[in-house]
Amino acid sequence: MSGLLFVLPVGGGSGGAHSVMQEADAMWRLGVSAFIASNTDNADRLRRGYRDLDTIHRHVHAYANADELGKIVDTLAPDAVIATTNQSVHVLAEAIRADKSRSKVRTAYYIQDYEPLFYEKDSKDWLTAHASFGLIPGMVHFAKTQWLQEIVQKTHGVAVDKVEPSIDHAVYYPYLPFRLRSNEPIAITAMLRPGTPRRAPRRTMRILNRLAHEFGDRIKCTSFGCPAAELEAYSLQPRGVTHLGTLRRDEVGDLLRATDLFLDLSDYQAFGRTAIEAMSCGAVSVVPAHGGSFEFAKDCQNSFVVDTRDDEDIMEAIRIFITMPEADRRRMSLAAIDAGFRYTPERAALSELRLLANGFQF
Repeated sequence: MSGLLFVLPVGGGSGGAHSVMQEADAMWRLGVSAFIASNTDNADRLRRGYRDLDTIHRHVHAYANADELGKIVDTLAPDAVIATTNQSVHVLAEAIRADKSRSKVRTAYYIQDYEPLFYEKDSKDWLTAHASFGLIPGMVHFAKTQWLQEIVQKTHGVAVDKVEPSIDHAVYYPYLPFRLRSNEPIAITAMLRPGTPRRAPRRTMRILNRLAHEFGDRIKCTSFGCPAAELEAYSLQPRGVTHLGTLRRDEVGDLLRATDLFLDLSDYQAFGRTAIEAMSCGAVSVVPAHGGSFEFAKDCQNSFVVDTRDDEDIMEAIRIFITMPEADRRRMSLAAIDAGFRYTPERAALSELRLLANGFQF
């Protein structure tokens, strides 16, 4: 296998971007050339945002339209071109239609989420996302959770293979001496993205504020993920909660190492990357019962799996953690670390290379 090209038209910071960038970087360590094609609005942000990944940030190519993407494909002549979002499937399809010689290009779709859920049903964006599955004849589809496999297969009749998830343990790793401390406030952390309704920013802030009011000095509540001005724009008012704004990956790792309980109160998660990153740092996570978090989350063992539509179910799980003996919190923390360390970029990259080699008969 001489090389792969991932089409990633996003600016980074999301779980999907983390997956693609860290796994493509791992491919270089495995001796496989991997390249990124990103639209011009985002290419520089990808290069800057992933400078800590030794190789891949130097192999990001920018395209303005389908014609320019087609030229990148022609120049690199990769063994396969892999779309990573519904928009990237469509621009790749357009590039292939524009030149018949590209119809021989092997294609795949690395499904990061079920994107029709992002939009109002039957809207233009929903129709675009819905049409992306099976759009290119012969395209191989793969995803990192059984939940994504099933929803795409049942809804679109498209076969979806499963690959391994990845966590970058150069960034997300535990500091065990911190876990042995006592007589300090329990640190509770959540990520807030007000512009992404499915991540439930209002619910998350409501729960944080309730916790700060109920437990006072027994806990320390922190949030991150957006500028403070964005909280104000969405009328999200932290009360007893420290908001740290937008953080770099290394800063997120530092924060999660100082966290006891991480809250992901999304409506659903296709996987739940930040929750398992938190667990890799030693935090116990609260995760939604809906979606793919069950790949790693074991209720009351390494995490709490809750119905995020029910505030009282969320609060009850958090109360259990806060009031349990310190030895039990440590036990859950170590189990969380163990769960996170099952996932590495190299294992994920190898699972993708194995799938592509089988699917394309390299």
